Amino acid sequence: MPLAPFFALAMMMADPQPTVAPPAPAAEEALPPGAPSDDYGLVEWCYGALQGHMAMYTIVKPELDKLPDSKPKETAVLDAEQAKAGREYLALYKRAIDAAEKASPQAISERGMQARSMGGAIWTPAKQADSRTQMWSYLGWELPGRCETSAERLYEKSLLSAQALGIDLVPTTSAAGKATVTPQ
Repeated sequence: MPLAPFFALAMMMADPQPTVAPPAPAAEEALPPGAPSDDYGLVEWCYGALQGHMAMYTIVKPELDKLPDSKPKETAVLDAEQAKAGREYLALYKRAIDAAEKASPQAISERGMQARSMGGAIWTPAKQADSRTQMWSYLGWELPGRCETSAERLYEKSLLSAQALGIDLVPTTSAAGKATVTPQ
């Protein structure tokens, strides 16, 4: 029984609480098929895809109005809200893209335009389809949530990069209108 005292000592020193692994970070939404994996490329891709979706509205609107339960006057308000939200997302993407291009030590805009074209190209098959398929393609598409988070992350990283390079991306004036202030 010479091991009993060691066993008792080990039990007294043991952590009374079981160790629990910290929760895993939330997994980011999967990339859309064919979209670039880097934030800049993805945001450009999202810009093109959303721009294409918004352009599809004018193409599918007559077919939407033909639906049996269609109420064009009632849906006009919802359509206007959706268009406004689309413009706001495009503005968010543009702000992030512009900041990234200004903060980058290399020229990246050509690569960005290629990614934007790839995003817009997702609508090519729908544009070539019959009007009913166009309508369902339009209605069935959803803006990937990853687009917004990537745009926000790209903008923040661009601000930090610009600051490190001594580039003022967000010039604003103080209340007195004398000093230029850049947010930290």
